[in-house]
Order: sequence, then C-alpha cells, then structure tokens
Amino acid sequence: MKTEKDKLKNKLGRDASQRLTYEIYPFDSEDYAKTCQQLIQAFALEPIGKIVVGLDEIFQEYRCGNTIVGLEWDIWSGFAVVAKTQESEALVEKIGSSLDVLYLSKS
Repeated sequence: MKTEKDKLKNKLGRDASQRLTYEIYPFDSEDYAKTCQQLIQAFALEPIGKIVVGLDEIFQEYRCGNTIVGLEWDIWSGFAVVAKTQESEALVEKIGSSLDVLYLSKS
C-alpha cells in the first residue's frame, strides 16, 4: 500500500553545476531502462557512449539534434533528466512534461 511518503514527486531546478534538471522521486532503479526506452522513442534520442551502471547510480548521455541530455538515476535523486548544454534546457522541460504524464498522473 502506497503511503503519502511513497507518492511520486517532481522537481525542475538547477543542480550544483547550474544545469537545468528535472527529477522524479522516489523512483525504483528497476524502472530506469523501461523509462529510458520510452523517452528514446518519444524524443528520437541517440545514445552517446556507453551506459554507466554503479551500485547506487545509472546514467547515460543522449543526443537529439544539437542538444545533449543525461538520463540518470541515483538513490538520492531518483530519475533525473539533465541538460548538458544551455541549448538542451527546452528538451529537458519537454521530457519532464512527458514524465509527468507517464508517472504523476497515475499516482
């Protein structure tokens, strides 16, 4: 049974490096791959490099045209979409809106 504490929340803000970041939490690491696949298809994202999988984090960068975003998960922030360039900020906002529909409308 989900409690108020378990209810998904979202946040659009800046990280310590002042990059625009959309976070949704709490978020289970087991949902990372499925969520990334949905976003890859919806936004025509192309992976850059290899995925990094650690004990408490998962991340990979993606390109869409001239924009680059990171799709990330860690135990503290949950799922995050990070603008890697200033030009990528609009894409982060669009992906965040899509995640709101996918996850927050269900909770």
